Amino acid sequence: MKNLRFYNLPILFSFIFLLSSCGLDSMVSKFNTLEFKVTPKQVEVHAGTIDIELEVKIPEKYFQKTAEADFRAVLAKSNNSESKVFFDPIKLQGEKISSNGKTIGYVTGGSFIYKSSLKYSEEMADYSLFVTANASINDNSKNLGTIKVADGVMATSTRVKNDEVPALAKHNYEKVTVLEETATIYFTVNQSNVRYSQKSSDEINRLKEFAKLGYQTKNIEISSYASPEGSLDFNDKVSENRSESTFNYAKKLMKKLKIEGANNNKNYIKSSRGEDWAGFNNLVNSSNMKDKSKVLNIVRNQKDPQKREEAIRDMAEIYDAIEDDVLPKLRKATITLRVFEPKKNDEEIVSLVVDDPTKLDIKEMLYAATLIEDITLKETIYSSIIDLFPNDFRAYNNLATLYINEKNINKAIDMLGKASKLKTNSSEVMENQGIIAAIQGDYNKAKSLYNRSNASTVNKGILDIKMGNYSSASTKLTGNDYNSTLAKLMNGDNPVATTDLTADGAYLNAIVYARNGDLDKSIRFLTKATQMNTSYKKEAAKDFEFKTLSDNDRFKKLVN
Repeated sequence: MKNLRFYNLPILFSFIFLLSSCGLDSMVSKFNTLEFKVTPKQVEVHAGTIDIELEVKIPEKYFQKTAEADFRAVLAKSNNSESKVFFDPIKLQGEKISSNGKTIGYVTGGSFIYKSSLKYSEEMADYSLFVTANASINDNSKNLGTIKVADGVMATSTRVKNDEVPALAKHNYEKVTVLEETATIYFTVNQSNVRYSQKSSDEINRLKEFAKLGYQTKNIEISSYASPEGSLDFNDKVSENRSESTFNYAKKLMKKLKIEGANNNKNYIKSSRGEDWAGFNNLVNSSNMKDKSKVLNIVRNQKDPQKREEAIRDMAEIYDAIEDDVLPKLRKATITLRVFEPKKNDEEIVSLVVDDPTKLDIKEMLYAATLIEDITLKETIYSSIIDLFPNDFRAYNNLATLYINEKNINKAIDMLGKASKLKTNSSEVMENQGIIAAIQGDYNKAKSLYNRSNASTVNKGILDIKMGNYSSASTKLTGNDYNSTLAKLMNGDNPVATTDLTADGAYLNAIVYARNGDLDKSIRFLTKATQMNTSYKKEAAKDFEFKTLSDNDRFKKLVN
């Protein structure tokens, strides 16, 4: 019987551990032999997100057959920094591992594409891109190392200003309102004298009552017509005679009623319209006569007025109805009196909205708010409107616009909620809700609300910057204001300096000139920015846009 030989298990496990350790040590020592290609070469922030793509090549005889590894990218200040932000890992495995990872051959090596993204925050402004991996063989594991693959993070796109323009609901107040009243005078066939019965008609009586208002006259218009029967020349003459006789009557009437400017012929507008085919069409179309569609077709298709009338006369079965019910209503002239409605002047409106708003209607109060610059007083006016007219959405919406400009988002949301209940699908309310969504970073919601409300081009352009649609933004945002310049810069254009005179504008101009290689102008604008806002010193010190200035003595003195 052969002697059985038993291996000492602790020694066996030690041997396996040693082999595992040696394999991992080899992977650690050769980690820097991996090749990395970063796309794009510069890590950038777009739409508030950092998206990276790495093409990774692993050399021959590197990846151990029984090894597994979690490979990932990292943003950090340095390779040994404690402040790190990790991208999602990808699992790699040796050829003897059966799992769901990416298999890398030992003899052949291999390659893979690593893609990941993460939300950007300001703490990452001076971070760089590194790669790292944790590998394991059996129960032994080690970190393979950390390698920098890209310098810095370009976060200029995040400098977009929340300069959206809130949508004001219209006050609908008219500084000039023209009121009018019209009376129609009817004539008998081929006659142009104004009959006594017409001078006392209900329409003339309404015109007289309107005139008694005593408002300032705009004009008095007399228009005369003829029914389309007989020759065109004759009817034109009849129409002209009716115009003259109606003018004479109207002028006497206006003088009797003591209308302002009644004696001044310049206040009168006279027109002779001739045959009234438009009126003919309207009367026939609204009548109950049979075969009226045939009559309308004749009017529409026969361009010669004389032949048109003859064709209608030939329709003997319905011409009697036309002669009795249509033609008499076309033998007419109209007198239209237009006057200016009395209005309070702007000074009176502003005074009353402060001292006694109950003497104003809602249009006047909403208009008053547009005349006042003081924000606190505007808020008071809108609050007064809400008290006096609680069921009108406009004051709630317009108060929300003030809160949006003040960046008091919670109050703005509250006001817009109330406005929306009073008027569903108001374009102004939806646009303002879209502005809030854009400020809060919910860009898809903002885009949907902007599309539904037909938002302003400016607001859509600012949202385009935030969503990384720079080409569209640069088209929408014209001129040289802050966001227009930023849009062009991010689109790869060569923008001129912004006309924004704030610290933000000066800082953006410093970036523009740094990209153009004009370091002197860049430092000059950066100096201006830091003088206006000292916090820009720290920002500039870690802003990758100024990497080309890092060794410049003026720059170093400025940011330290």
